[in-house]
Amino acid sequence: MSFVTHEGEPTDAELLFRVTRGDETAYRLIFRRHERPCYRVALGMTRSTWDAEEVVSSAFAELWRKRQNVRLVDDSALPWLLTVVSYAAKNHLRGAGRYRRLLGRIPREDVEPDHADEVARMVDSAAVSAEIQDALSRLNARDSAVVVLCLIEQLSTRDAAVALGVPEGTVKSRLSRVKARLRGDLAHVAPGAREVTE
Repeated sequence: MSFVTHEGEPTDAELLFRVTRGDETAYRLIFRRHERPCYRVALGMTRSTWDAEEVVSSAFAELWRKRQNVRLVDDSALPWLLTVVSYAAKNHLRGAGRYRRLLGRIPREDVEPDHADEVARMVDSAAVSAEIQDALSRLNARDSAVVVLCLIEQLSTRDAAVALGVPEGTVKSRLSRVKARLRGDLAHVAPGAREVTE
C-alpha cells in the first residue's frame, strides 16, 4: 500500500515531530488527514455511527498520549492509527456486550424502539453482510488488527509488522490462521471458495 502525500504539505513524520513538541495545529492536520479511513474501519467493526465516532476519538486521543512512540510505516501514521482503532473497537464491543447483558437483567416496561436507531442500523449494515461482521467480531484483538491492516487496508505483512511492533513471521502466521478460520466460518456463504483456495 502506498500512502498519498500532497506536494507542499508536511509529511506525517514532520507533523508527528511537531506533535511531540505539543503542536496542536499539527495534531489537527494528522487528524484531518486520517480521520476518514479510521472512521470507515471503526464503522465496519462497530456497526454504529455513534460507536465508530467514539472509537476514532479514542484512537486519536491515544495518538496524542503516545505521540513519542508512534511507529510510522512508509512515513505514514495511518497503519499505527488503524491498529489502535482495531483494538479500541474490540474493547468497545466487549464493554457494550457487558452493558447489554446487564441491561437484560433489569425488568422493564414495553418500550417502542426508536425509528432513527433502526434506520441507522440498516444503513450501517448495508456495506458489509451481518454474517461476515459476526465472523470478524469473534476474532481476538490481535487477529482483528491483522485483518484490518492486511486484508481491509491491504498493507504488506512487512508494513503490518512495523505498525504492530511484531516480527513479520508473526503477522504471516496470524494472517494464515485467521484466513483459515474465516474460510471455515464462512464456507456456507461461498461454498466453492474452499476448493479454490486449497
